[in-house]
Amino acid sequence: MNYRCAHRWAFPKWGSALELMADDLPPPVGHEVTVRITHCGMCHSDLHIQAGGFDMGGGKLSSLERAGTRLPVTMGHEIGGEVVEVGPEVAGAKVGDKVIVYPWLGCGQCPVCLRGDDHLCTRASRNLGIQLPGGYADLVRVPHERYLVGIGSLEPARAATFACAGITAYGAISKLDPLGEDDHVAIIGCGGVGMTAVALMSATRKAKVVAIDPDPAKREAALRHGASMAFDPNAADALKAIGKACQMNIAGAVDFVGAESSSSLAVNLVRRTGQVVIVGLFGGEFRMPLPLFPLKSLRIEGSYVAGLEALRELVALAQRVELPQIPLDLRPMAGVNRALDDLAHGRVVGRVVLQP
Repeated sequence: MNYRCAHRWAFPKWGSALELMADDLPPPVGHEVTVRITHCGMCHSDLHIQAGGFDMGGGKLSSLERAGTRLPVTMGHEIGGEVVEVGPEVAGAKVGDKVIVYPWLGCGQCPVCLRGDDHLCTRASRNLGIQLPGGYADLVRVPHERYLVGIGSLEPARAATFACAGITAYGAISKLDPLGEDDHVAIIGCGGVGMTAVALMSATRKAKVVAIDPDPAKREAALRHGASMAFDPNAADALKAIGKACQMNIAGAVDFVGAESSSSLAVNLVRRTGQVVIVGLFGGEFRMPLPLFPLKSLRIEGSYVAGLEALRELVALAQRVELPQIPLDLRPMAGVNRALDDLAHGRVVGRVVLQP
C-alpha cells in the first residue's frame, strides 16, 4: 500500500455531499504515527459538522468555520486500525499494533490538557474528524502515539466505536451519583450513544434503566440490551405514565438528544435531589422555571465525550467484563453519503461502522 497518499471522503462545501479526494501524506516526523483504517464509526454529530455548526437556539447557529475549521473537512472520529508507520521519536507504538485512536486533541500544554482533559482544551482544539483529517479515509495521521489505545482481543469494529459513543456514554453515566437497586435512571434517546449507555448502565450499575425513544425498534433494542422498561416520549401523558411506572423514583436522567423537548422531559422526570446530565447536541435553548432549582434541589450539568484515560478505562473494562453488545451496522466506506442520510432520517439502530 502507498502510505504517501491518503484517500479521503470529504465535503468541499458546508452542507455538501462527501467526495473522494486524494492528499499527499509526507513521512511521519517526531511522535507522529500513521494508522491504516480498518473501521470508522459514524456519529450523529457528523451531521452537525457537515452542516457547519450547531443550533444554539433563538435562531442562532454556531460556526465551525469561524472557530477555525477549514474546508475540505474529512469527518470520522471513531477510528480503529493498524499502525503502519511511526515517526523517529515514537517509543510507545510499533508497526502492526491494532489500535483505536483518541480523536479529541487539545494543545497538549495548557492546564486543562495537562490534567488529562484534552477534549475540553480552551486554547486550540485539533480534533481528528473536524480540524484535522479523520477516519472517513484509508489512512490517518495521528500527531502523537499517546493517543493510541491497544485493543488486544476486542472485536475491531466494536472497539472503534469506543472512541466517541463508548466514552461519551461512559463519561456521562460516570457523573451520576452511586445508585441503589430501587433507583431508576432514564436514558433519553436510544441512538448509538444512548444505546451504549443503556448497555453500560445495565452491566455496571444496580439501578433500573428506563429507555425513552420515539422509535419502537430502538425501544425494543434497548430492552434487549438491559433496559427494564421503555417508553415513547410522544405518547399521550408520557410524563405521567413514566413517573408512575417508576414509582416517582427517577434519580437521574441522561439526555442523549439535547433538544428543548428532551431536556424539559428530563428535568420534569427526576425526583427531588435528582440529576440531569445533558449530552446530546441536537440544539435549541434550555428553559426551566428558576424556582424549580431550589424546590427540587436539582443538579443539571453537561457532559462532552471524555478524557483519554476514560477511553483506556473503557477498553480495560471491555476486556474484563462481557458488556452487552449494541447493534452494529457495517457498511462500505464508499456508501458514506447514503449512511449519513440514513442517520439523518432515523433509519439506523445502533451504530454505523464504515469499512474502507
